[in-house]
Amino acid sequence: MPSIRVFAGDENGLTKSIKFVIPEGRLRADTVITTSVVTVDERPSSGKVQRMSVGQGPNAAKLLAVGRSGGNISLHSYRPRTDEIESKQEWNETRFNSEDAFIGLNVGSRGTYSCTTRGFLRLKSFGTDVGSSEDAPETSSQTTVLPMRLKDWRLSPSETHFVYGGDEVEVSLWDIEKAFSEPVKASEEAINSGRKRKERKDKVKLLHGEVWRAQNVPHDFLNIRQPVHNTALSFIHQGSTTSDSHNVIAAGTAAGAVRLYDVRSHRKPIQNWDKVCRNSGVKHIQCGRLEHQLFVSDSQSSVYTIDIRNGRTTYRYPNAKGAVVSLAPAPHEFLFSVSLDHFIRLYTTPPPPAKANQNQPAKGKLVHEEYLKGTPSVVVWDALSGLGKDSNAKKKTWEEKNAREAEDEDEIWNNMEVTDARQDEEASSNESQETDEDSEDEDNSRVKRLRAS
Repeated sequence: MPSIRVFAGDENGLTKSIKFVIPEGRLRADTVITTSVVTVDERPSSGKVQRMSVGQGPNAAKLLAVGRSGGNISLHSYRPRTDEIESKQEWNETRFNSEDAFIGLNVGSRGTYSCTTRGFLRLKSFGTDVGSSEDAPETSSQTTVLPMRLKDWRLSPSETHFVYGGDEVEVSLWDIEKAFSEPVKASEEAINSGRKRKERKDKVKLLHGEVWRAQNVPHDFLNIRQPVHNTALSFIHQGSTTSDSHNVIAAGTAAGAVRLYDVRSHRKPIQNWDKVCRNSGVKHIQCGRLEHQLFVSDSQSSVYTIDIRNGRTTYRYPNAKGAVVSLAPAPHEFLFSVSLDHFIRLYTTPPPPAKANQNQPAKGKLVHEEYLKGTPSVVVWDALSGLGKDSNAKKKTWEEKNAREAEDEDEIWNNMEVTDARQDEEASSNESQETDEDSEDEDNSRVKRLRAS
């Protein structure tokens, strides 16, 4: 049986390890899924858990970073298939205040990245206690300042770029190396380039480290400027190589639209799907693990799956009783969500159709929900423990199991014996047919006798 683990944080500052043991094969309404919930870290004085991230540190150390509303970030190491974690590092964001919040947190190969709503970006390097060699330098921090009023910040899978967006802040892509480096003076830039070219008036002036910035959509039919309010972001990296995993970006807006940008083409969105979330704005966006798949949740309780080839909503999950606050795609075509009604839910995520305009062959459905004592605020899939990793062998076995079950089910129907009621019906039909034939013979003989007389 495959086992999948997620880490969840709640508003009381607790961090929980939740394991799901899922039977192999096709999931049905009566499928029994066992779960275990263990609290692995308690820091109620540090505030609500706002962001979590799982990553691999030096010497293949498995790390879990947790950012809380009090400005505290803690870094823990854990072992696969156990519920024990060990605190390795802890620090406070010195520029954090009561109006601030963590909108980005990632464990990378160089350290832990964190970003706040007021644009304070920090890279905290790993220390010797995390797993670095004894010759490694002491723990250090690199900081830089981004625009304020940010709503979301994402690190690219290649760890070379990051993207952000917010309230009246356009989607912007940055180079990490340049973002933490000192800006070069204008005179030095002119010397290095040979001569300073005359810039076009319509060309946007990028900040130091910024490599691309989106442009707002055209005015509406009344020629009124449309407000910029990006609420959720995600890199679309399915099927792409590590070097170009930052080129396509999905953005959700407070007006309920989902936009697709390609930084290689131009600044305007290549796709703009209005009213994906009709009743509220987009709250979260997560790139699916399957090609052309994008998960979207609104500010209320709905979760959608979008086909990025045409923007169609392939299926919508049943409404939760509380607002969905976090999404976490997982292998074996699963999706986890946590909401304000204290539940963590497990959904199936069938792949999109082979062609863009075909109907969705199977719909996603809710297969399990588990009540949590505290109000959950974030959930992340544990991608490092080997629990639920979708290796080719396991994925192939899983698909073969589903195929065999479907064939067995068809064979059962084909080989099913005829019921007694059907046999009786056929027997009565045969008897009535014989009776009709006998009565017809009697009528024929009577007619012959009458003619002879």
